[in-house]
Amino acid sequence: MQAWTDISALAASGRSAHGSRRELLDYRDRLLRRIIHHAYEKVPYYRELFERAGVVPEDFKTAEDLARIPVTEKRHLRKEPKEHVLAAGTDSKRLFVRTTTGSTGEPLAVMKTRSDEFLFHVSRLRVMQDLGLRPSDRMAQIGRRSNRQAPLSWRLIQRFGLFRQDRIYLGDAPDQIADVLQKIKPDIVTGDAAVMDRVSLELAGRRHDHHLRFVVTGGEMLNTFMRKRIREGFGADVYDTYSSEEMSVIAWECRETGLYHVREDNVVAEVLDNGRPVKEGERGEVVVTALHFRAMPFLRYRLGDEAVKGPDVCPCGKPFSTLKEISGRATDYLHLPDGREIFAAAVAYILQEQIAWIERYEFVQERRDGVVLRIAALIPPRADVLTALKDKVEGLLGPGVDVRIELVPEIQPGPGGKYRVLRSLLGSPYDMKEMAAPADDFPPWRRWK
Repeated sequence: MQAWTDISALAASGRSAHGSRRELLDYRDRLLRRIIHHAYEKVPYYRELFERAGVVPEDFKTAEDLARIPVTEKRHLRKEPKEHVLAAGTDSKRLFVRTTTGSTGEPLAVMKTRSDEFLFHVSRLRVMQDLGLRPSDRMAQIGRRSNRQAPLSWRLIQRFGLFRQDRIYLGDAPDQIADVLQKIKPDIVTGDAAVMDRVSLELAGRRHDHHLRFVVTGGEMLNTFMRKRIREGFGADVYDTYSSEEMSVIAWECRETGLYHVREDNVVAEVLDNGRPVKEGERGEVVVTALHFRAMPFLRYRLGDEAVKGPDVCPCGKPFSTLKEISGRATDYLHLPDGREIFAAAVAYILQEQIAWIERYEFVQERRDGVVLRIAALIPPRADVLTALKDKVEGLLGPGVDVRIELVPEIQPGPGGKYRVLRSLLGSPYDMKEMAAPADDFPPWRRWK
């Protein structure tokens, strides 16, 4: 029964994208009022938050009313017992659990019901359709390895040959990923920006697969230099997305203007400077509210990213508001003594197993044969826990690499107050601004400002 309910939700979703701006906002605000009532009635953390702010659900009519409650941060949720952040009546043993790496190196376990998980997929699917995905297309997703089975409703859809998807592990060697892509001949490829950039170097010079229509990046910042290399290596157009484990897709690149459409039938996205909404062209921090996920709601949640606000309505004619630029996570490849290259996020997956005691971390490759892992701990770890963690990281990186773990009181942000927690000092596409392609190589609407 749940599977057919989910498939009905798939069929109904996305209709607001074809209506007027007013219709979209009315739909968004209806969803917002519903999730606020749910969070207040079912989630102790939010009930206490509302009571401290002196408000009740009836005080919220539109997204502008969200300013009446304070912003929630990852550290706030991590300090709460599980039963305080989960909706009452939710069986935690039956939930899907996704652990974030986060742009601040602060992991969080995000819990979803089967319906939440299905809607997470639907949100991504609708964005892919807007970019040009057809039901008969074969898509290759370069991502993390997972033992979790897709929801039954999603498997039923794919059983009919619709929205087929192949998964390729991002921890594999870049040349192996390139070989698999050429073998399976996908119509569309998706993956983290840094992974796609590195794989594009392996594909450069190879014969382009004419099956491939476009490439979709996400997970990390995409700069002009990386976009040019990906476009040339894959031989296809590149479109960027902005998403998170907590929200699914927040915004995606408009094919006509290069602005980012905010997925307002999925999230409320505020761009704030010292708590006030910024004007068009101004930069601020991104604060988001999820409109669909009920097991573990997120209201006014600080992601740790920054964005530049765009026009309230995209000039392409679709009813979505826009972002001009997004500054978020940047993750590098590690260059090892035996010639291997490993995407640094593979280390983050090891650290996710230690989420109970790690408050924040920073992993830096200082030399080809030397890395340092700095950890600010929630509770002092036992010696055997640190030894086991060191052994796992050394096992990933291989012989000849000195792994140093440092326990520190806090992790300091880098220039501009931003955290960059998975990086290599030996070379990074995010440090190659002087190598960026000339602006004339890109249409005016696709230039990185």
